[in-house]
Amino acid sequence: MNIAEIQQAEMQSTVGSDCRESLLSSTCERLDSWKEIACYLRRSIRCVQRWEKNEGLPILRCQHARGATVYAYREKLDEWWRGGASDI
Repeated sequence: MNIAEIQQAEMQSTVGSDCRESLLSSTCERLDSWKEIACYLRRSIRCVQRWEKNEGLPILRCQHARGATVYAYREKLDEWWRGGASDI
């Protein structure tokens, strides 16, 4: 098994196969949902929501009349991962 196959298997078991295509084909710097953020970080949605609440994961929200949508920038997530993610 080569490295690409191992990474694909890990991604499928961690976040599900449905986000694999969007993760591999996406070139946008902005991630527009919990699902995209979780796929990018290769964790579950619940995990990244917990990281936002307890660890300061840099998630932004766009307020709407009914609720809000979440988004994040890859660069900010990468910075957080390198510098602020402890005990992960």
